[in-house]
Amino acid sequence: MKTTILKIWSLVVVIMMLSCSAEDGKDGIDGIDGINGIDGVNGATGPQGPAGTANVIYSNWIPANFTGSSASIKYMGIDFPAGMPSASSIKNTHTIIVYFTGYGDGNVYQLPVLDFRGAQFTCGFGSGSISASDINITAKALSGSLVDQQISPSLGAKFRYVIIPGGVTAGRSSSIDYSTMGYDEICNYFNITN
Repeated sequence: MKTTILKIWSLVVVIMMLSCSAEDGKDGIDGIDGINGIDGVNGATGPQGPAGTANVIYSNWIPANFTGSSASIKYMGIDFPAGMPSASSIKNTHTIIVYFTGYGDGNVYQLPVLDFRGAQFTCGFGSGSISASDINITAKALSGSLVDQQISPSLGAKFRYVIIPGGVTAGRSSSIDYSTMGYDEICNYFNITN
């Protein structure tokens, strides 16, 4: 009798398995979402990224535009773009560097330039009045008169400025004296384009 019940029971299970399919009934109701897991531990800090310009302002190359009645001393002014603070208001809190390149050698010099083809170039910063330029550049012949090879824009005499706000480190040590760095070093350090 036990064997007969077991056989009948096996037959019922086999019939049930063969008669059921996925299309036979409705899907059941989705269950409730489980509890979110615990957040994992934060990863390690990544490596230092490349230096940026960090609010450094720089001009394009500005052709020389010297004026003056003296043959041996000429002057030119450079104004900052509208909306920028005047040079006189930031000269004690920012590093302002003026560069010069001229006829013949393709080098870039930081002002003051004491002798470029017999001329001296110096700069100062305006008084902050509306009529004063932000950067005042003086060209002075070391002897005789100034000549085109020293000051002519058509022969390549031009200037540019770089303004580095106080406290700008660009991800590096703030103890750097930017005024002692060469032009190429400054350009590389702050990603300044020529």
